[in-house]
Amino acid sequence: MKTRIIFLFFMICTICFSQNSEKWQQYLKKESETKSEKYYLTTLKIAYDNKYKIIKKLDTVFCIVENENLKSKRISTELLEVNNLWKLPSNFSNSKKENTYVIASDSITTLIADLKSVNISDIKILDNNLVLLKSDSQKITDKVIVLNSVSSISLESLLPKAESKIIDQNFTINYINKANANFPLLTGDNQIISIKDDLFNVNDIDLVNKHVSSSTQSSIVSSHATDMATIASGLGNSSALGKGVAPRAKLQSSDFLNIYPDEITTLEGAVTQNHSYGTVIENFYGSLANAYDEQLHLNPNLTHCFSSGNLGVEGYKSLTGNFKQSKNSITIGCIDQNEIIMPFSSKGPAYDGRIKPELVAFSTQGTSNSTALVTGIITLMKQHYKNLNNTALTNSQVKAILINSAKDLGNIGPDFKYGYGNINADKCLKTITDNRIISDNLASGQTNSHNITLPSNAKNLKITLVWNDLPAPINSNISLVNDLDLEVISPENHVFFPWILNPDSPEQQATKGKDKINNIEQITVENPSSGLYTISIIGSYIANASQDYSIVYEYELENQFEWNYPVSHDNFPYDGKTISPFKWNSSFSENLGKLSITYDNGQNWEILSNNVNLNSGQFAYTPSEKKFSKAKLKMTIDNTDYISDDFTVSYDLDITTALVCDGTTEINWYKPSDVTAFNIYQLVGDHLEFKEQITNADYVYTDGNIYTVVPVFNNTEGIKSESTLQYSDNSNCYFETALAEVFEENKIKVSTSLFSLYNISKIEIIKMLTTSEEVIGTIDDIDSKTLSFLDTTPIKGTNKYKINIILKNNHIISSLVFDTNYLADDLFFVYPTILTKNEELNIETQKEHEAKFYLYDMNGQTVFTSPLLLKNSSIRLKNTATGIYIYKIVTNSGEVQTGKIAVL
Repeated sequence: MKTRIIFLFFMICTICFSQNSEKWQQYLKKESETKSEKYYLTTLKIAYDNKYKIIKKLDTVFCIVENENLKSKRISTELLEVNNLWKLPSNFSNSKKENTYVIASDSITTLIADLKSVNISDIKILDNNLVLLKSDSQKITDKVIVLNSVSSISLESLLPKAESKIIDQNFTINYINKANANFPLLTGDNQIISIKDDLFNVNDIDLVNKHVSSSTQSSIVSSHATDMATIASGLGNSSALGKGVAPRAKLQSSDFLNIYPDEITTLEGAVTQNHSYGTVIENFYGSLANAYDEQLHLNPNLTHCFSSGNLGVEGYKSLTGNFKQSKNSITIGCIDQNEIIMPFSSKGPAYDGRIKPELVAFSTQGTSNSTALVTGIITLMKQHYKNLNNTALTNSQVKAILINSAKDLGNIGPDFKYGYGNINADKCLKTITDNRIISDNLASGQTNSHNITLPSNAKNLKITLVWNDLPAPINSNISLVNDLDLEVISPENHVFFPWILNPDSPEQQATKGKDKINNIEQITVENPSSGLYTISIIGSYIANASQDYSIVYEYELENQFEWNYPVSHDNFPYDGKTISPFKWNSSFSENLGKLSITYDNGQNWEILSNNVNLNSGQFAYTPSEKKFSKAKLKMTIDNTDYISDDFTVSYDLDITTALVCDGTTEINWYKPSDVTAFNIYQLVGDHLEFKEQITNADYVYTDGNIYTVVPVFNNTEGIKSESTLQYSDNSNCYFETALAEVFEENKIKVSTSLFSLYNISKIEIIKMLTTSEEVIGTIDDIDSKTLSFLDTTPIKGTNKYKINIILKNNHIISSLVFDTNYLADDLFFVYPTILTKNEELNIETQKEHEAKFYLYDMNGQTVFTSPLLLKNSSIRLKNTATGIYIYKIVTNSGEVQTGKIAVL
């Protein structure tokens, strides 16, 4: 029997010319093993030809199939009997430790009955095909995998973790600023974004009136969820960084503790869902990856956007969570403002060698933030497509547009760090406007042809094919089910093939060839000839009746130049604080240009560089001084000037809240020399409204509202400053500090530092006597926030004070009582003289002495001694009995001070 199995196995291998057959012999049934009655090993070719149900792809040649109606003749010639080891996950290990396993089956009813038959009942049903089971590995191998109703077992993390820290917005890196300038009416109207996370703060001033209530939302409100919602759709009321990509979109929340896909009916109309969280590094196709692929295949207008993870320092294959291994979702890494991958950004490839992450976007804080940014961009794309075509933009179209419009970074072609490159929001929207999208479908064995015509001055042709693939069975070693192939034929009948990568050498640059693992394929032609190009889509294998697909194409025209940042309505620096590079697109073969800037509408130009690399697309510039001005840029290429739109140069005014006291709030800020006025805005409902213009650099209000300030220069507004915060009542009530200290030998200096001088009529210094209070000083002419007064007649011992501020309406604001000790002619001040056991005895001196402290009982016996080395010393009289004691302090110069203390 054993000889027959080995012979048949190698016969199949010989037919398919496989070089990887030996590793699957472990799955062949031996005479001593129990046969898996409905599962068999065969080749993919045999499975395709006979339409067997593929349960698990083992590699590009072999697979496990299920067919309950196989004829015995076929079993002996085409199919090999297997044991049950193939059902185990790749990360399975024999251990006594209990783990939570996901068990998959075609029939949940049969599975539950089978599990109960082997005395396993502690299970949790996830859906119609999955249950959770907590078990040790022995029970899994002895009782579970032998059940015919079990089609696979996976071991995957189901506990999500957030993957960023704080808001980190820069719209210039992904050309969102350019999209805003070119498509000002696209703001996310009539769109709903779902944030799968904790619940965001629905009362945040950037998220006012956005919340769409949902039965799936968490009861826990978190700053991370609030940040993600703000990046995707913030209103910008708090600051420039509080404005999201799609500010008019509504927001639905879904609790990410249920890490499986939400029911479509619970998304409340949202067709884009943000997933800025991860679990642990998981390189397999688990139940989560399967579930998300299935939902996206069944709901082609839905898009799931995942963060790649923040474990890139672990190296390649560092995606956090097997749900990010899904084919039909989009996974996003992150880059800095210079378009360099952040070291922590998780890398691909996917477990089976597919290209992951597909794309990158800006964030220096985490892939969570870059993903929320992309979710906002997708929302604008879906709004734009619906406005133009009155139909929904499908997920495959979304991916194809994003990928085809991206700027290639890293190695030429796709790679496992940047994917297909950096997302360009403006190009995405232009692709929709220009309708450079082809959608069609085909059956297995069919070839479709689509034609495009290129002009004579075209360059850098790029064509991307994307399809929503069928979900692969759980634990498939290769997840691709339907295999489509992209070819492009030039007018000269030259055939171009897609970029492919070698996952075994992830650093290698992409090459060209047939792609058999990705459901994304891309062809680029750097210097295309003019004329008719044919895009061929070949249905190499399609398991179902037909497969829908989307194609997006673009090309550049020679000798073109356009500014991307700054453009109209932009500010430099983009948030009033952080310098970001100037950016442009250039298709000139000329490599160098001359960059200049003007602050006086072109009367004078300051040359920034005579040798700018046009191919870099960006130039870092840090001004030598902070200006508040209108400005323009100029790039000179071969004696032709390309001048930018007007933009503003202005900086955040650094608002500080000086006073919060009895319903009055005062804010102030620095006043730049070239700013002539300041516009005051207040929050009204969900937006900021102009209230008034002032010329001074402080503002007082009593309505408890939220305000912001905008600098005005040359009849132009600069960047809006951060908005004021709502502080608790009297949190900054005039007094910042108030203290007293011995000054010279016979005076006490009373000092105070104030938050504000607003509305103060005069200040009184009050001395607290035993039974009364005495005004010992008055200050009427107040022109400084730092004030002091000398008490020239202090009393021996403790002197207590307070300060009264008398406002112009005669209302009095009093400081807390503060004190200091005055020694007069004494060398030392000892207190308290009546103290409880273990209470500290304090000893102060006007000047430092080297002295020693002695404590005697009433019989003259020494109880305690201690050196005194500082001006202020504390002594704990440990375990000293109740009674009256005599102390003596002797300095190194022989001076002596004595007194009594009582211990209660």
